[in-house]
Amino acid sequence: MRDRRALILIPVVAALVLLVLLLIAANAAASPSQQEPALLDLRPAVERGLRANANYWDSGWLDINPGQPMTLTHNLGGDPAGYAVDLWCQDTRPGGLGVHRRAYGGMEVGGQFHGVAWQNLTDTMITVFRYRNDVFAAQIRVRIWIPDPPEYDSDWVDTTLGQVVTLTHDVGGNPDDYVVGMKFSGTVGINHRACGGLAVLNDMFGAHFQNVTDSTVSVFRFPLDLFAQQVRVYISLPDDPPDYDSGWVDINAGTRVTLTHGLRGNPNTYVVHTSIRDTTPGGLGLNSRFAGGFEVLNKFYGANWDNLTNTTITLYRQPHDRTADQMRIRIWLPVRKLYLPLMLNNYPAAAETELAYDDGTLDTTASYEIGKGFATRFTPPSGSFRVVRARLFLQDPRPVQVHVWDATHNDLITPFTANTTQEGWNDVDLSSYNIIVSGDFHLGFLHLEDWRPTLGVDTNSPADGRSYEVDGAYWEQRPSDYMIRAVVVEQ
Repeated sequence: MRDRRALILIPVVAALVLLVLLLIAANAAASPSQQEPALLDLRPAVERGLRANANYWDSGWLDINPGQPMTLTHNLGGDPAGYAVDLWCQDTRPGGLGVHRRAYGGMEVGGQFHGVAWQNLTDTMITVFRYRNDVFAAQIRVRIWIPDPPEYDSDWVDTTLGQVVTLTHDVGGNPDDYVVGMKFSGTVGINHRACGGLAVLNDMFGAHFQNVTDSTVSVFRFPLDLFAQQVRVYISLPDDPPDYDSGWVDINAGTRVTLTHGLRGNPNTYVVHTSIRDTTPGGLGLNSRFAGGFEVLNKFYGANWDNLTNTTITLYRQPHDRTADQMRIRIWLPVRKLYLPLMLNNYPAAAETELAYDDGTLDTTASYEIGKGFATRFTPPSGSFRVVRARLFLQDPRPVQVHVWDATHNDLITPFTANTTQEGWNDVDLSSYNIIVSGDFHLGFLHLEDWRPTLGVDTNSPADGRSYEVDGAYWEQRPSDYMIRAVVVEQ
């Protein structure tokens, strides 16, 4: 088809490329894109449960309007090329797709643009854009963390339009068990724009990986792509088995398959990985072609997952698809409500323990007037411990007055002002106060400004009876878990 049209449509193609470039300049996120739904550069075995620490950031669920670019600040630092980035969508319509990856990265149908995409990833920020006609993604949620190094990292590799590049690795083992991910570098920085492929008026943009073996992986860049001048491919082998593994599931074009995983808990904390396989002899094998959804000439290709709940997940294959004969879902559960050993930047590598009772996902928020606030009661392991850090999950961050109380609500230190600045987890250093505890203590803050900041609240997990509203000498126990954590070191 491309050859037959080439001579007569060169001016049209040039105009389309110019149009896409103008859209990029207009709102830095408005041209088409596509990302594979779950073939992400993460290592579930290392980051199992997405442990909330200095190397992890979660935006929580955010409302986003059609046509709206949203720039979020994460401040993780380090090299963003090594980040794991996980962007989910939520369809809030009755009978809709629920939590899903339909049209993830962007999908054009008859001049209408649907889905969301991320781009311009830096060591402090990421931009998410909801396309102007989208109906599937009223809310978005971004998780970013710094995983352990993968077994294979290609580094940045130059690509050529319309060409396949084959990379050699030495991971070995069974490729079915790999976690394969890919990032682009192009006109919109580090991105997943048009990842998997996207058609605009039948002209194709983006790139995808294919034919993953125990020693090679290939990447194809579409002929008119703007976003993947360079690609970076990662392969990891999880150390821990998944908590749920569907195995390879045959799925016919145009059908939906609902799988029962039965894991329960809060699905927002799951790590979900999808593998796609083309079983045709000489086909694409393990691949990410058209993942999330793709339309050209009124035919629909690709596959995705949707309607994730605490017991089920649904697979969907588009009606004309040719490369997703089988799908495999693996889910890792979070490790939560445990004393988690951490190795954090800028802190000693001694045996640090994080005390946590929330599940790491913001479900709602709470705020109070000046002089009032919130606290969580902590019970360290047996023995003597030094409290070295407070962790507060905040929205609209503002300075707060930090308190550490004993079991009977008496201050253990002179309260002080902490200048919290980050949406999400804020670490407050307590190491210089030499706070020694051998039993229950409380940690929290009081407001210095009416109703701001707001504190993250976990309402989905069973409440632990450890969260309190604090109003002077009056403490009221609350039925949810406040997102306040303590990091301690054994003495």
